[in-house]
Amino acid sequence: MNHLAFFAFSDNPFRMTPDRDFFYASRNHSSLAEAIKFGLDQGEGFIIALGEVGTGKTLLLRMIMTELDDRYATCLLVSPQLTPRQLLLAILADIASEAKSLNRMSLDGLLRVLNDELFKLAKKNKRLLIIIDEAQNLPDQSLEQLRLLSNFESDKQKWLQILLVGQPELKDKLLGNHLRQLLQRVSIMETLHPLSEKEVTAYVHFRLNRAGRGDLRLDRKSCRFLWRTTGGVPRLINKIMGRVLLIAYARQQGIDHGVIREAAASLHLIGPPLTALRHGISRLFWPLTAVLILAIVIFFISSVPETVARLW
Repeated sequence: MNHLAFFAFSDNPFRMTPDRDFFYASRNHSSLAEAIKFGLDQGEGFIIALGEVGTGKTLLLRMIMTELDDRYATCLLVSPQLTPRQLLLAILADIASEAKSLNRMSLDGLLRVLNDELFKLAKKNKRLLIIIDEAQNLPDQSLEQLRLLSNFESDKQKWLQILLVGQPELKDKLLGNHLRQLLQRVSIMETLHPLSEKEVTAYVHFRLNRAGRGDLRLDRKSCRFLWRTTGGVPRLINKIMGRVLLIAYARQQGIDHGVIREAAASLHLIGPPLTALRHGISRLFWPLTAVLILAIVIFFISSVPETVARLW
């Protein structure tokens, strides 16, 4: 029996990988998703979604991709540390019919191929949606190449749209003077924020319910501790709660506030529990006392000859 069977879960409620079945739509997640969909429907060239590490950007991105209709051909890039030429090759690898022959082409040749592919899509009333996750890692030259790609269009509509998803550093990069032309083309830039205290409670209970244990509930004190310790970041919540399940299973007990604090301490998200501190102090007390006594004895012995000499 493992910890999931011990709690009678039908699935892992706090898996660290993005899982669409466990997507919790907070108010901010929902508003950001609607903003992105609106931008896509309006045919906007550049859309940017920002968020700190672990706030759920990738999972939200996957949810949006599942809802796209047949108007879009998609290209998803998740390792964007690419030169302009590598960027074009990665895009064409997803959409070009003769992708194998592209490696020997120059940058200009790749651009001509991309233009042809976009024209083919446009004749089918489709457009290309380029999605780049972790976009803050894109070199400046590649960001500039994306700006140039956004020029592919007909008299009535753009042939491609670009959705950049990244950490707040992406905004800082775009505010640089050398990328001001790209920033002018950004029509939507929204930020995904961490969960509120109330949303943390709803998030944990939502995931427990999705895993088949809607009867499990954390008390208010535990939920507030989770919110304060994690700052409302879903990835950190999953990390703590995953450790909670393991500790509770190892002790064959239920989930309580003490186990949650211990789990957070074991992940170095807070200081060690008071009991652990007391145990550590008690273990060090006698060795330190012995060292102190030895130092006093050595000091006394070394000072005796000097005292005798003064008397003579």
